Amino acid sequence: MRKILFFISFLLLLMLQVSTSIAQTYNFSNYNVAQGLEQSDVLSISQANNGCLLYGTNGGGLGVYDGYSFKSIKEKHGLANNVVMSVTKDNDGNVWTATRNGISELNEYVTNVKRNYFIGKSFYYTYANPKNGDVWFGSAQGLYKYNLSLDSIEFYNTPNEILNGSFINCISSDVNENLWVGTKNNGVFKIDTKNNVENYSTKNGLSSNYIKTIIEGKEGEIFVGSLDGLNLIVEDSVQFIKLPKIEGSHLTFTSSSLYKDKLIFGALNKQLYLLDIETHKTEWISQENGFDYQKIWAVFTDTESNLWMGSLGAGMVKFNPVFTYYDVNNGIIDNYIRAVYEDEKSNLYIGYGRGINIIDKNKTIKTLKAKDLGFSIVYHFNEFKNKILLGTNIGLYSMMNDKIEFIPFSDENIKNEDIFCTYRLKNKLYVGGKTGFYVLKNDSLKSVVNSPKEFVYDIIQYRGALFLASNKGVYQYQNNRFKFLSKEEGIDCDKARSFTIDSKNNLWIGTSEGAYLYNGKDFKKITEEDGLTSENIYLMELDGKGNVWLGTNKGLDRLSLESAYQHWNNNLNKIEVRSYGKNEGFNGVECNLNTVFRNRKNEMLFGTINGLYTYHLENDKVNEIPPNLSLNNIKLNFESVSWDNYTDSLNVETNIPSKLELTYNNNNLIFEYVGVSLTNPQEVQYQYKLEGLDENWLPITKDRKAVYTAIPHGDYVFKLKAQNSDGVWVETEVDFSFQINPPWWKTNWFYASSILIILLVGYLIIVVRTRNLKKTQIILTNKVEERTKELREEKEKVESVNTELAHQKTVIEVANKNITDSINYAKKIQDAILPKAAKLEELKESVSVLYMPKDVVSGDFYWYERIGNKLIFAAADCTGHGVPGAFMSMIGVNNLNQIIIENKITSPDRILQELNIAIKKVLKQEDVDSESRDGMDISICCFDLDENVVEYAGAFRPLIYIRDNELHELKGSRQPIGGSAPTDFDYELNRFEIKKEDMFYMFSDGYPDQFGGPKGKKYMNKRLKEVFIDIYTETPSYQKERLRDELLKWMGDHEQIDDILVMCIKI
Repeated sequence: MRKILFFISFLLLLMLQVSTSIAQTYNFSNYNVAQGLEQSDVLSISQANNGCLLYGTNGGGLGVYDGYSFKSIKEKHGLANNVVMSVTKDNDGNVWTATRNGISELNEYVTNVKRNYFIGKSFYYTYANPKNGDVWFGSAQGLYKYNLSLDSIEFYNTPNEILNGSFINCISSDVNENLWVGTKNNGVFKIDTKNNVENYSTKNGLSSNYIKTIIEGKEGEIFVGSLDGLNLIVEDSVQFIKLPKIEGSHLTFTSSSLYKDKLIFGALNKQLYLLDIETHKTEWISQENGFDYQKIWAVFTDTESNLWMGSLGAGMVKFNPVFTYYDVNNGIIDNYIRAVYEDEKSNLYIGYGRGINIIDKNKTIKTLKAKDLGFSIVYHFNEFKNKILLGTNIGLYSMMNDKIEFIPFSDENIKNEDIFCTYRLKNKLYVGGKTGFYVLKNDSLKSVVNSPKEFVYDIIQYRGALFLASNKGVYQYQNNRFKFLSKEEGIDCDKARSFTIDSKNNLWIGTSEGAYLYNGKDFKKITEEDGLTSENIYLMELDGKGNVWLGTNKGLDRLSLESAYQHWNNNLNKIEVRSYGKNEGFNGVECNLNTVFRNRKNEMLFGTINGLYTYHLENDKVNEIPPNLSLNNIKLNFESVSWDNYTDSLNVETNIPSKLELTYNNNNLIFEYVGVSLTNPQEVQYQYKLEGLDENWLPITKDRKAVYTAIPHGDYVFKLKAQNSDGVWVETEVDFSFQINPPWWKTNWFYASSILIILLVGYLIIVVRTRNLKKTQIILTNKVEERTKELREEKEKVESVNTELAHQKTVIEVANKNITDSINYAKKIQDAILPKAAKLEELKESVSVLYMPKDVVSGDFYWYERIGNKLIFAAADCTGHGVPGAFMSMIGVNNLNQIIIENKITSPDRILQELNIAIKKVLKQEDVDSESRDGMDISICCFDLDENVVEYAGAFRPLIYIRDNELHELKGSRQPIGGSAPTDFDYELNRFEIKKEDMFYMFSDGYPDQFGGPKGKKYMNKRLKEVFIDIYTETPSYQKERLRDELLKWMGDHEQIDDILVMCIKI
C-alpha cells in the first residue's frame, strides 16, 4: 500500500494563504447612457400607474423606463426644466416633478405635461401622502402644498418661522398623518394634523441638522438620514444609530425606502445599508460585495418589490439578491469551479483545476495550491469517517486535521486514476473513476469484479441496487452483477451524469439527452419540449421545497416535482419549469459536472465556469404582480398616423382612437403593446386574437406587436393578455374594438338600389318583348304555311335517299365481316407461334404472363424455350399494335426460333445481335434508300440452372429483379432491334448469380403508359415498381391476377392505349 502523508506543521507554511475576510458578490444591474439612459445623474425615482419606472435626471429631463426602452420628457415637450430633483405620483395617478425651474404636473400615462407652476422658482422635493392624498413640495424658501379645491399650489404657512424659511430637502409622513420635513440647516420638523410644529435638531441629539431622508419604521418610529449618520426618533426621543463607515469619509445618508422586511438607506460612501424593521439589526453591502457605486442619491422599491437606486455619475442600479457568487475578484483561486462541499462545521470546500479553497464560517479563506498538493484537478468532495475525501486527477485523497493522505489502489498496475465521485453506503465507500467502479477495502481501492471500464460520474443506491451514471449510459449493480439499462428498458442516452431521489422515492437521472424520471418500473423522459432550456444536463439536486434543480450548459432549470408527477400520470398538464440565466442573476450560466451542494441554510451552491453561485431561496419569491398591460400604438398601413384625422373619438393622452371606423382599403393594422413587469421584462409573454377573424387565441409569444393585413370588412375586437416570468396572467384583457366598412359596391344601399334597377329594367324588357312578340307571331304564321309546303317536298327527297343508304349499309357490313374474319384468323396464327400452354405448364409455379392485346392481334409477344438446363425468356414490344404490330411479332418469333432453337445461341447479347441483323435484312433496312424504321424493343433472360446464374441483355427494355425486399433495375442497351440500330451494334450483357426467392419481371411499355386514375395521368414506372415490391413474395399466378386487377382499377373508364405484356418469373 502506497501512502503519501502531508503533515500540516510543515506544509502549511508552503501552501496556505490566509485572507481574513472574503465576501460574496451580489448581483446588480446597471443602466446607464450605453443602455439608453438620457443622463448619468439620477436624482429621484418613482413609478407611474402603468408600471413604468420614473426617474429624474440632472439635465436629461424626466425619464420613463418600461423594461425594454428608455424615453425622456424634456423642456421641449413642455416640462418646466430638464433638472428634475424629485418625482412622485399622487393617489389619482398624476405625476408631479420638482425641478430647478418650477413644478410640472403630468398625466397618469406620462405622455403629456398638463400644467406648470411657479416657473422661475427652484423646487427640490415633492411628496404625495398616500393616506390623505395631499401633495407637498419643498423649496429653498419653505413648504408648498397643492390645493385640490382651488386646483392650485400655494405656500404652506406654519406657526414656525424657522420652517417657513427653511431649505426643504425631504418630506414624509407617519401612520398618524403627521408630516415630517427634513431641512438643509435646521434639522427635522414634525407638523401634526392641527398644524402644530415640533423641531428636532442637534440640540435634541441629531447627529447633523442637514437632513436628506426620512422614513417611518414598523412601530411608528422615525428614521432620519443626515449628513453625518442615521438617527432614530421614538416618542420624541432622538437616538443615534452607530454604523460602520469608510475611514476618512462622512456617513451621509441621501435616501431611503422600505424593501421587503428591511429599510434601505442610500449613502455617499459606496455602501448600501439594510436595517431589519423588526430587530433594527443593520447590515451593509459594500464594494467587497460588488457594490461599486459611490454616490447613491435615490432608492426606491417598485410594486414588484424590486429595489432601484439612482446614483450620481453611474446611472440607475437594480438590486437582484436571489444569487450571490464568489469569483477571482473575491479572492478564490479560479472562476472554473469543479467541486463544492460544505462540512458539518460549515467549512466550505471549493475545488478547481489549480488547487483548493477552504472558507470557514467566519469567512476566513485558506488556499491550497496545486503545485504544493501533488495533484492539480479536484473533481469531487465528500465526507467519510470524519475525513474529507478529495477526488482528484491522480486518485482519491482523504484530509483530516493536519494531514492529507493518498488512498492507493489495490491493483499495483494502477498508479493513478481520475476520481469523479464517491458514495457512502453504511460503512462502505464506493468510488467512480475514469476506468470503472471501485470499493474501499482495507484502506485501498479495489476494482469491483466485472465492472464496466468506463467513466463513472455518479453513484446512488435505489431500491436495493446501486446505479452508476457513466459515459455510455446507466448501469445497475445488484447481487454482484451489472446490468446495462438500454432502450428496451426505456432509457436511451449517450451519457448519464447525475442522480437524485425525491421524497416519493423516484429516481431522477440527468443525461446528455434530457432528464429521466424512474419509479422502479417505467422511465419518463423530460426534454426541451417540456420546458427545459437545454437537454444537456450536468447536475441535479433537490431543494427541499418540492423542486428538483437541473444544471445545464445554458443555465439552471427548476422543476416542480408535483407538476412532473401529474404529467407522468395524465400526460396532459405542462411541467412547471422556471429557468435561471443572466436575466435572473445567474451569470455563471454554464454549470459543471455534479458541482452542486445544498447546505443547512437550505442555500443551493452551484459551480460554473464563471464562479461559485449561491441561490438564496428566501429572496426568490414568485412575482404575483401581473404585467401592467397597455396598447401603446396602432399603425395603419404599416405607418404611425395621427388618428385624429380618422376619428373624432381619440384619447389624446394615449393617442389610441375609440369607436374607430376605417374604409375598406385602410385594412392593414399593426398593434403595438407592452406589458410592464420590471422584475424580468425580457421574459414577459403575450397572447392575442382578433375576434371576428381568429377563432382561437394565437400562440404565446414574446413579440410586442401583432400584425394583421388585408382584414376583410366587418366588426372586430382585438384582445390582448400577458403573463410575467412566473406565469402570472393579467386579470383583465386589453380590448380594442373597431370596424372596417365595406366598399360601396358591398353596402346595403347599393344592394337595394341594384335590386330596384334590375326590377325596373326587367319590367321594361317584358313590355318591349310583349309588343315585339305580337308582331313576330303574325310573321311566323305566314312563314309556317310556306315551310309546310317546303317540308312536304323535302320529305319525298329524304325517303329516296334513305333507300340508297340502306343498300350501302348492307355492302359495308359484308365488307366489315370479311375484314374481321381475316383479323381473327390472323390472331389464331399469332397465338400459334406464341409459346404453347403445355410448354409453360412445366413452369406454372414459376412463371406467369399477363398478356392483354389492345386489338384482336398484338404487337407485343413473349417467347420461351428450354435448351438443356438453360431457360430462355423474351418479352418484346414491336413497332405499332394491331395488324402491323402482329406482322412484326411473327417476324420476331420466327427469327428467335432460328437463332436459339436451330443455331443453339443462348447468350442474350448474341441473340440480340443476330436478331438485329435478321430484322434489318428481312425489312431491307440495309438498303441506303430504305424508308422502313420498324423494329422492336426486347429484353431476353437466360437462366443457367447448372451454374445458378442469369444472363440478361435488353434493347430499350429493362429487367427488374427483387432480392431481400430491395428492387434492382437493369436498363439494357439504348438501341432497338432493327430500325435505327447499327447492324454491327454490340448489346450489353449482364450476368449475376441467382439467389433463392429472387423475383424477375420483364414487361413492355404498355402497362406504365396506360392513362387512368382520378386525374387521367399515366400509371408510370415508379408506381409499377411499388406494386412489384408489394407482391413479389406471392406466387406468380397470384401476381398476374393482382397486376390485372390493379390495371383495370387504374383504367376505369379510360380506353386501353397499347398492348400490355408483363412476365413474372421465379426460378
